[in-house]
Amino acid sequence: MEEIEECKKPLLIVSDSMHNADMYYLTRFLFNDPFVYLSMPHKGKDMLIVPQMEYERAKKESIVKEIRSTRDYGYALKLEELILRILSLEGVNEIEVPGYFSLYSADRLRAEGIEVVPVEELKMTKRREIKTEQELKYVRKAQRACEHAMGIAIERIKNSSVQGNLLVLNDEILTSERLKADIEHDLIDHGCKCDAGEPIVSCGKKAANPHFSGHGALSAYEAIIIDIFPRLKTERYFADMTRTVVKGEPGNELKEMYAAVKQAQDAALGIVKEGVTCKEVHNLVCDIFEDRGYDTIRGNGNSGFIHTTGHGVGLDIHETPNVGNNDYELRKGNVITIEPGLYEPEVGGVRLEDMALVQKNSCENLTKNEKKFVV
Repeated sequence: MEEIEECKKPLLIVSDSMHNADMYYLTRFLFNDPFVYLSMPHKGKDMLIVPQMEYERAKKESIVKEIRSTRDYGYALKLEELILRILSLEGVNEIEVPGYFSLYSADRLRAEGIEVVPVEELKMTKRREIKTEQELKYVRKAQRACEHAMGIAIERIKNSSVQGNLLVLNDEILTSERLKADIEHDLIDHGCKCDAGEPIVSCGKKAANPHFSGHGALSAYEAIIIDIFPRLKTERYFADMTRTVVKGEPGNELKEMYAAVKQAQDAALGIVKEGVTCKEVHNLVCDIFEDRGYDTIRGNGNSGFIHTTGHGVGLDIHETPNVGNNDYELRKGNVITIEPGLYEPEVGGVRLEDMALVQKNSCENLTKNEKKFVV
């Protein structure tokens, strides 16, 4: 793989791949316990060392050609002993490791004369920023499932009735918990799960906290933020989208907030293309909000627009690039979210989020669900 060939020293990673996207990206082998990956550019090869019980599965599933069993190196070795034996047999006396590599293990290896060099960012993490056609296929698949679940959630709200100030569906008060359960059940039916946390269904003033997941009865005339970020169970890629809706006629403040968020998102999507910096996109959103009288994170505001404009999406729900105040130049093949939002403690919150594929002269909006505030 290109990113491994660029390494100056042998690269050692000891991790599970269920929670480590880099490990999964390198190996395409899914395992919940730590195993060993060793890349040796000077020999032109990489290898996996897995427990004997996983050996046959790794040979069938992993993209790494050389698979070995821990049993090949001895019986019941401690991790550090296993690593030392592997490195000794391969003639390796210096390695690069990721920053999260165990300090205890590093000290043990150094005590045996192994040079251990931690690296701040692995090259495959950068490599993951540009999605292949196969990866885009998985992201689109996850997004279609996400959109289906979003459609069900919004339809539930649309079909509810207003009794007092509460939403009622099938003679029961409609709650955040009920709607989140409906979303999760539908995602399961479409091959997804909520690895990054339960969906957000947040209503009223509580939605002024951007990542509050929501609880309790849903109210009429108040904004309901619905944020869904599923992961494909098999292919492991994420999608991410947010819609904000209201049942009944909202107040003028909410109408103005929604109009501002929609304007900011449309404007941001309109300039996303290869070569544009994340800072340009983010500052455009801040400009629009500030021109409309809202505080922003750029001005250290405590309300209004209080987060960055977006983030990369792939094997992690939040990965680079960060669409915020930085000089990263967008590249063809980036998949990013554009998710401006406004949050006022005495009113509530409004957020819209689409995923965009960066192209040479524009972007493709991967999110097809309509944006309709009053349902």
